Amino acid sequence: MANLLIKYISREDNHVDPNFTYLTYGDSGTRGSQIINSVLPSSYVFFHTSFNGKGYITAYFYVERILTRGENGAEIASLVTDSKVDDVVILGSRERSKILTYPLPFERGLAVELTSLGIDSTRFDSGQSELQTISNATRTHRELSAVDVELLLNKCLNLG
Repeated sequence: MANLLIKYISREDNHVDPNFTYLTYGDSGTRGSQIINSVLPSSYVFFHTSFNGKGYITAYFYVERILTRGENGAEIASLVTDSKVDDVVILGSRERSKILTYPLPFERGLAVELTSLGIDSTRFDSGQSELQTISNATRTHRELSAVDVELLLNKCLNLG
């Protein structure tokens, strides 16, 4: 079982994915295959984004179900979220997922603490901004160790 760190961006076409109201996240292609091959119910998926030049972890889903177009096509098509266009959809548990009222800053210290990302402090000496260094290392879905999941869960504990 793998836990993931997933980067998302606000899109100009108003495609909202992940959807934090309905606790859905969808993907296709290589990223969809990574979800199918590694994520199971009871995995954690953490979401991060950036705004105002800083990175933040904004939510996490405790995975309740994973829908695939081949097995659950009708259920995916009936979703009221933008995830319905994807081949793989994660459904988060309403009881164990969390949308952070106060996003967790995803800065240098946290990036280095998350050892499964393989970002050591010398990477920040490249002349790029802190945000760019973290973004380059987390642009694709990244697997998180159980230790890193516990670290993030503890840091998110009182953030809403």
